[in-house]
Amino acid sequence: MPEGDIVLNDSLNTSPGASMHDILARVFREYSDVLGNMQRTNAILLDLAPDMSRERILVRSFVEIDGVNTLKNTPENAYALAEKKLAQNLTDMFAMERAAALWVVRLFAVVLGLLEEMPEGDSKAKIERTVAAYAQGQVSIGKKHVAAVSADGTVFADGDNSEFQCDVSGWEDIVAVAAGDAHTLGLRADGRVLATGSNAFDECDVGHLTDVCAVYAFGNDSICVLKDGTALAFGRSKHDLSTFSEISAISRYPDGLIGIKKDGALSLACTISDDDAAAEIAWLLRCHDVVQAIATYTDGCVILGKDKRIYKDNQPSNYFAQWTNIIAIADLSDSFAILRGDGTVRVLPYERDKPRPDTDADKWVNIAAIFGGYKRLIGLTRDGNLLVAYTHQGWLWSNQGMKMDYVSAWHPVGTTE
Repeated sequence: MPEGDIVLNDSLNTSPGASMHDILARVFREYSDVLGNMQRTNAILLDLAPDMSRERILVRSFVEIDGVNTLKNTPENAYALAEKKLAQNLTDMFAMERAAALWVVRLFAVVLGLLEEMPEGDSKAKIERTVAAYAQGQVSIGKKHVAAVSADGTVFADGDNSEFQCDVSGWEDIVAVAAGDAHTLGLRADGRVLATGSNAFDECDVGHLTDVCAVYAFGNDSICVLKDGTALAFGRSKHDLSTFSEISAISRYPDGLIGIKKDGALSLACTISDDDAAAEIAWLLRCHDVVQAIATYTDGCVILGKDKRIYKDNQPSNYFAQWTNIIAIADLSDSFAILRGDGTVRVLPYERDKPRPDTDADKWVNIAAIFGGYKRLIGLTRDGNLLVAYTHQGWLWSNQGMKMDYVSAWHPVGTTE
């Protein structure tokens, strides 16, 4: 056991039917400082609640915004305001649905004695869709390799290792990964970044950074979002991100990058190549308070709106109108995948005159999150396993010395052996 890990007392053993409230209450009694530390929180919850992956994700997110200390310092008569602010913070930072945000805030409030009991109607069924947003960065598909974060903070990588992009065996305390063409980034819980692989364009020169909250690897570029909402770029393209502020997520865009702000507005750092591109960019910049996520392709992008519908060219596209209750999208290069609230997945072409790709993903059920890239799709099931699918034109990694299905045999994300 690594130094600093918690040795659980026998008194903390919980029955199979124990609720997250019971578990948190016992943790508070035995280790008053545990729920102020991300790494320790994750370790203890894995031992006590191995079958509660969705609840663990919400607890981790609450700890990350320092919600425990906020509630500890909140007088009873000020709880209502604190609840509202904390729920909004969770919604802004993790694209969390409000019902899920309120659920976890109230859960901690009950444990801390600010509420007598959970309000009627608050149930774990409401938190399922939050996983899709929070799981961002847990799995990343590179050009010829894949990386995934395990629940214990270690990283598993497989595929082409010609540039040592899969040399992650010593990484610990990792909360997110990003895989590029030939390099891999790992974001530590303390806000620092690890990198391995090709550094031909200085894409791995990120070790000096602190207070990083998200990492992205696009081709030979590395993008790091800082906790203050700004972003920095390293690598081949030398993106100028000086206009980025209050950023919560970043997506690739033809000839540049798109930053999604916490309020849903967009910032762009790209080259305007023609009038059509200028028109689309003008539309994108008008999408204030609309955007939940973006999937991009060679000629443009589609937007997942906060109304859980797909937008293209400033309107909910008639072509995509049949698909509703969409909670996540993933770019697959030649197509994109949608995850619906019922846990099913569909792969769709960007253009209506293209055929729908024939893929095994259409048969998936109980999916909590999806990850795409380079014509490949990985699904994270609600019980923590990984599934793999290809689009109809995607070439198998086994042709490049890797059998992609190995991913499904990895230490499952969100579980322990």
